[in-house]
Amino acid sequence: MMKDQNGFVRPSSLAIVLLFSFLMAGTSKTQTESTRSYPKEIRGYKVERTVVEIKKPETKDAASSGDKSRDGNQSAANSAGQVNDQLNSDADVDALIKLGKPQLARVTPLGITFEVPIVVAPVKQSGHIDFLLFEDMVVNGTSVEIDEYHRAFDLPNKEPLTLREPLSFYIYLPRAVLAAVDEWTNSKETWPVTGRIYVFGKFKKKILGISPSFKRCVPVELNVTMRNPFRTN
Repeated sequence: MMKDQNGFVRPSSLAIVLLFSFLMAGTSKTQTESTRSYPKEIRGYKVERTVVEIKKPETKDAASSGDKSRDGNQSAANSAGQVNDQLNSDADVDALIKLGKPQLARVTPLGITFEVPIVVAPVKQSGHIDFLLFEDMVVNGTSVEIDEYHRAFDLPNKEPLTLREPLSFYIYLPRAVLAAVDEWTNSKETWPVTGRIYVFGKFKKKILGISPSFKRCVPVELNVTMRNPFRTN
């Protein structure tokens, strides 16, 4: 360390360089962790996160209350909300697919089968889904294999759609036994569920007044909780 003419300690150039390098490394790590990369194409479908736009519930018009000041505040809030919506449009895609209340379908000495309803959020454009693909699915700390969901459906535009056939997944029992099956099944009221769902289909976009259909794959990051189906209360 060096002192300036006023007697204050001045850090050396090496210390400044090391500090700057440390801060840049931390920033780079944060940016890397927050940005997930996807393949450009899967099975002939181009991967695109922003091909769908989630339809959010409409808010009541403040003008109906007759309060002009509220109306002005509401307009400002709506403007701010539109900016936030635009900034968060990519993250909103993760709300496209949700899981409903799970049901215990079958228990055998070899494993446990669950059925979980699939709920699709309404979107602003039209689209037809061909199938769903699941990746890195983890339920209550246990990795699970889920078969592809090959039941085509149209995306809803007005209200959430619960698909006719629920999602079925199987947990190999010996793995649960190793993790203390009683603790695993009964201790928690809810189970964390993480993973990735690839939504394959054809989506329409308006281009110069025309709505051509594009073959796309939309990756949806899943990080939710679902009720423990073993808990009856």
